[in-house]
Amino acid sequence: MKNISLVLLCICCLQATAQSDSLKAIEAIIAFQEKLNEEYKNRQESPLEAEDFGMFEGHDFFPIDIDYRVNAKLTVTEGTPFFAMKTTTSRFSTERVYGYVAFTLAGKDFELPVYQSKDLMTTEAYADYLFFPFTDETNGKQTYGGGRYIELRIPKEGDYLVIDFNMAYNPYCAYSSRFSCPIVPAENQMDIEVPVGVRYQKKEKSTTPDLAVTDSDIFAKVEVQPEYPGGYEALMRLIRKNMTYPRAAVKKKIEGVVYVQFVVERDGSISDVRTLRGISTECDAEAERVVSLMRKWKPGQINGENVPVRFVLPIAFKGRPGWTKD
Repeated sequence: MKNISLVLLCICCLQATAQSDSLKAIEAIIAFQEKLNEEYKNRQESPLEAEDFGMFEGHDFFPIDIDYRVNAKLTVTEGTPFFAMKTTTSRFSTERVYGYVAFTLAGKDFELPVYQSKDLMTTEAYADYLFFPFTDETNGKQTYGGGRYIELRIPKEGDYLVIDFNMAYNPYCAYSSRFSCPIVPAENQMDIEVPVGVRYQKKEKSTTPDLAVTDSDIFAKVEVQPEYPGGYEALMRLIRKNMTYPRAAVKKKIEGVVYVQFVVERDGSISDVRTLRGISTECDAEAERVVSLMRKWKPGQINGENVPVRFVLPIAFKGRPGWTKD
């Protein structure tokens, strides 16, 4: 009887501890949400454009779900070289793979890289800062199409750290083109939905008749969409004729879809070609090269006036017959 009582006491203690940990986690998430909202409401810190700042009341967060708070094992990769991580502009961010975090989420096992900034690691405030960008199946639907970020810190003891996806936030460039944001590497793609953290609703330019078009406007939605000469089939023929599967990608058996973003200018020419979401350095570069070969498009229009339009083109690199992924 004493043994049974002791077991029940232990179970009760464990349950109480778990409940206490969950409450602390929820408090930390709420504090994160409040701090993020305060930052965006502060004119000196906010990335919001002037016309959006006055309307901002707070971020649209998914409901908090503690199941998306995971304890991840960190395996440090010693001596990895720094590399130029692509951003949404011509700037590059100097990063290195600090290590890999292994965890289970939604019934799936993941092992993803975390990055360390060469610039930030020399500062006192961010010497232990780790950058964890990721994409998931909610991108472009409920969350920002370019993925989201989570800030981590190098553990002071041991090799485990907590990754709380409830604290996933959007990069600044989701709200303004004034910012240069690292593009999430292909290695950080997650093939599940992560319905926690900050939601995102794409801001679209108005296409009402009284719309005033300025020289600096680049549109995502227009009345008349840009069109490649000869249509979609002609565009696909151009890609098939000119695209070469990079040898390095073939050797590594890399396949997938590269999303290339570019602007169709008022005169139909192509500018600002960049990878929005890639699969490897070689494939991304090849996709950008092929896009740069395109002839002038028939430009997009609003109110009968030619306008520059931002366009995203998916280019598939398919595995060759006989490939078997390791």
